[in-house]
Amino acid sequence: MENHHSITALFLLPLLLLLIIMGEGLSQTQDWKDQIELDDDTADDETIMERRWQIGYEQYRILCEKYTEKKEETSPVSTRIAGGELADAGMFPYQVGLVLQLSNGDLIQCGGSLVTLQYVLTAAHCLTDAIGARIYLGALQLAERGAAAEEFLVSHKEFRIYPGYLGFGAYNDLALIRLPRPATASARVQTIALAGEFMQQKFLERKPVTVSGWGSLGDSAVERTRLLHYLDTEVLDQERCMCSFLPGLVSTRRHLCTDGLGGRGACGGDSGGPLVYQWQNVSHLIGITSFGSVGGCELGAPTVYTRITAYLPWIRQQTGMTN
Repeated sequence: MENHHSITALFLLPLLLLLIIMGEGLSQTQDWKDQIELDDDTADDETIMERRWQIGYEQYRILCEKYTEKKEETSPVSTRIAGGELADAGMFPYQVGLVLQLSNGDLIQCGGSLVTLQYVLTAAHCLTDAIGARIYLGALQLAERGAAAEEFLVSHKEFRIYPGYLGFGAYNDLALIRLPRPATASARVQTIALAGEFMQQKFLERKPVTVSGWGSLGDSAVERTRLLHYLDTEVLDQERCMCSFLPGLVSTRRHLCTDGLGGRGACGGDSGGPLVYQWQNVSHLIGITSFGSVGGCELGAPTVYTRITAYLPWIRQQTGMTN
């Protein structure tokens, strides 16, 4: 199922024009990477976005020239697991399946992670137009009667969308869902540890990571699945990832990326699912599946994830977690 929050050409065209116009007034020697690093913790989201736009398209083009063979100027449209393998029972006990009912009556699917026995962490864009959700814990087969260890029905009143989310796209793309009661821990249902503060880009770059979900196996409509799949991949160099998208869409401190070579990556229906790194034999949630290429899951473009470390204080405050 494709991401229901697509950024259409009506949005992309004005954005591209703005980038070009503003870029004409900037010094040709201004370094794009240095400007990006102004994303410090004291700046608000609007300031950060304005700084990014002011870089200008020409500076972006110069920096990313070396990636032109693989670069796509894409938008955050299709959240995309293609090229993955079938999971075994109990392999991902923190994995949560979401079937959400939208205000127009349509149903969509997303993923999530059980961060406490009563809170699920997912992507904000999965919830913005949803009025309720059916939540599946400990399932290999999504939305199959009797397949889940536990199942919950939750209304939109239990959604906690990050206050800095803009309502579209993938900036601050995270949210929590409060379950009506705590889940029961078992071999199939367990919480996952949050990323440590030290798990930043430089530490994680080229490290092996795992993404999982019930999303499409590829771009073909016949390649849908309700079976949990996973993919072992690695964290991508941030500059290469930023050069795969229009300037400003990928943040150095708010996003992580994984390589999409060979058409392997998250696909439609995987939004909100976990990106996990094994540290000292413990699974740590380092990212939330957010967006990929408008060109499709099999194009070879990166998958972009909301970086957990940028939001640890908010997650802990909302859930009451102390670690």
